[in-house]
Amino acid sequence: MRCLIVDDDPLICDLLEHFCTKLGIIFNITISYSGFESITLINQNRFDLILLDYDLPDIRGKEILSILDKNVSVVMITSNRDFGHESYNYPQIIDYLVKPIEFVRFYKAIEKVKKQVKVGFNEQEHFFIKEGNNLIKIFIKDVLYIKSAGNYLEFYMADRKVMTIMTLKEVTSKLTSSFQQIHRSYIVNIDKVDRVSSEGITISDQMIPLSKTYEEEFFKKLNLLN
Repeated sequence: MRCLIVDDDPLICDLLEHFCTKLGIIFNITISYSGFESITLINQNRFDLILLDYDLPDIRGKEILSILDKNVSVVMITSNRDFGHESYNYPQIIDYLVKPIEFVRFYKAIEKVKKQVKVGFNEQEHFFIKEGNNLIKIFIKDVLYIKSAGNYLEFYMADRKVMTIMTLKEVTSKLTSSFQQIHRSYIVNIDKVDRVSSEGITISDQMIPLSKTYEEEFFKKLNLLN
């Protein structure tokens, strides 16, 4: 999911970015400290979620709301505890957070967003990557895992491997929420995981290391029965 954070307070932006990274479903985060700059970013990019400060110094949040597509999900950030009644005037607002923001309340707001948009977040079915002089079509659901190899990424499917010049950070904005980074060099498709052990993760007989750094987020995404 792609997220835009708009707040003139850098500390609030840092906190929201930190909260976003803990969820495991927001892979691409853009930060703007200016309302006018955020309008340019919104016009140039597609965002699934906007965390928007209501009281920006250059242009008010409600003015930005007036130009947003009604299909964009917005969580409003405000210091006004009575904002709830006003929020009903804007169809894009899924929830609002009152400063100071706590993680539990933030988590509940994102859960509301997920329910509102059916967890799909307008995800793409495929993308093209450049391999040599060719553009190769990749169906996202077919990707087993992605490995970083120096300046290259290797996309592993059941029947082939495609290599391109790219970084893991650059590719995450193109992936669906079923993907999770589990190591500094690996992103895996959770739907393709066959086994998890103390040695790592197995996908199609390939053992992939699971780093302690990413372990918690990985297990959050697994559909554990017990």
